[in-house]
Amino acid sequence: MYTLLFNSVALMPTVFLRTLPVAILTALVYFGLIQNTSEPLWKLVFIALLTTPCIAIVRMAALRAALVAVDRTTPPTIDHLTKAQMRLAYVNLLPINIVQMLAMFIVTALLSVEITGSAKTIAVQFIGNGTVGELDEIIAEFSAIATAAGWLFSFIAAAGFGAMGTAMAGTAANAAEKKPRHDIVFGVGYNFWRLTVLYYIAQALNGVVVVILAILMMAIFQVGQTDLAIYVAPAAVTIYISLHFATTAAGAALSYGALLDEQAEIREFVQRNLSGPETSNQYLRELRRSRQQG
Repeated sequence: MYTLLFNSVALMPTVFLRTLPVAILTALVYFGLIQNTSEPLWKLVFIALLTTPCIAIVRMAALRAALVAVDRTTPPTIDHLTKAQMRLAYVNLLPINIVQMLAMFIVTALLSVEITGSAKTIAVQFIGNGTVGELDEIIAEFSAIATAAGWLFSFIAAAGFGAMGTAMAGTAANAAEKKPRHDIVFGVGYNFWRLTVLYYIAQALNGVVVVILAILMMAIFQVGQTDLAIYVAPAAVTIYISLHFATTAAGAALSYGALLDEQAEIREFVQRNLSGPETSNQYLRELRRSRQQG
């Protein structure tokens, strides 16, 4: 486990530098459409329609960069890259998003029930004696629910990457001109725990880096006193996603390479132990010549 985690972190700067330009271009389109739309309904439409494809674009860029860095792919073609991009967005990533949406629906329903019950309690207390004695307890309970929900969403994302990380790398490898033709389930669940832990490590390390960069930016440019404040959050999100995707993509590419090596070893073992000894071309020529002479 430690080898994969260490190598992923060590490979991250190379992958990050290759991913950042794509992330910046994608962020300009995504945040530009949202920021320059005054109608709230259209903002929601853009967020709903563009979030998954934009994340998939940056994720694909990071995976391709990682595969190139570990020498596990060849240059892509437009056709293969487009197909791989669609598969990454709607086969590898969409199940994770669906589980997160279901979890959000359940948490929202529970909160709705809790809020309704708490509102009735507060109303009865206020009508009875004119005070609200349990308000602090209710706030603490809501805070606990919100914290638990945050950890739940985080675990779903981490476990989703653990299950799909190697498969995502296989999908990115399919974008190559001479693609390996991996099927949809290739690599699903491989190195699950290692990739799940790597997700949290990337979340922690890259979060610290982004916070430090944001503080430095605000100190240097005095962002709080200028019109640049609206650009700080998008810039921080773009850098964080690039760092996070670079680290996790490095781990996915290394896991994909390990799976290929493992399969190659299995094929070699089967051929060596079950298929019999290999017959060289020289031996076949000599055998043919001896039969002709005989």
